[in-house]
Amino acid sequence: MSSIIDRCLALYGSDDYFVRYPARVSADEYWDDKRDPDGRLRDIAAEREMRKADLAYIAEAVNARPPGRVVDIGCGLGELLEQIDPRHERIGLDPSAKAVEMAAQRSGAATLRGVLEPGRFQPASCDVIVAHHVIEHVDEPVAFVRLVAEALRTGGLFVVGTPNFASAAARLFGERYRLLHDPTHVSLFTDDSLMRLLRDSGFRIASVEYPFFGTRFATLEAFERMQDPGTGVSPAFWGSFVTVFAEKT
Repeated sequence: MSSIIDRCLALYGSDDYFVRYPARVSADEYWDDKRDPDGRLRDIAAEREMRKADLAYIAEAVNARPPGRVVDIGCGLGELLEQIDPRHERIGLDPSAKAVEMAAQRSGAATLRGVLEPGRFQPASCDVIVAHHVIEHVDEPVAFVRLVAEALRTGGLFVVGTPNFASAAARLFGERYRLLHDPTHVSLFTDDSLMRLLRDSGFRIASVEYPFFGTRFATLEAFERMQDPGTGVSPAFWGSFVTVFAEKT
């Protein structure tokens, strides 16, 4: 039987866009403190400044655009919204009551509790939509992307980031690839399959980023762990996460 990573690699040359992965048991509140794949307890509140730094490149791209309506789907605790210039109309959307309350307090943006669904936004009413660490949590990601396309104006920007299950770390570590360990990751993409879905849904790929070098993740420890894929979970490494900037045609 092929492994889950083998199934993801088989997306090359396939008409499929993603691989379904059954949800596992998870905490009721996504933003509560939790253990990472290395077993360390994460203090979510203490990570605020780190997450802001992780998202700064997206904020920079959004702030370079003319004023418009910017929607952050899966806004979490508001670290991206805090960095979006208030000359934009800023809206955060998240299913967590804790997240939308905290994001509104920290950023001053309007926040809505819920998910992207038909009728949430009027057609062609948005200038930028961001979905960072979101699409892998969505049961029907193809429909999700098409709802984004419907909500964006022509020329509008969609910023979508997700784990890349064809990355070097995924290939080397297999079932011990760290981004398999989130029990809410149910739709698995490769960078190629994500871009194919976007193109087939009416988007033009403007640029692609693999955030790593110059970030907190680029450490000597990460490079050393990549040399020993026989033990432990994979480190965060270049290519493990892909962010695509796509414009609606």
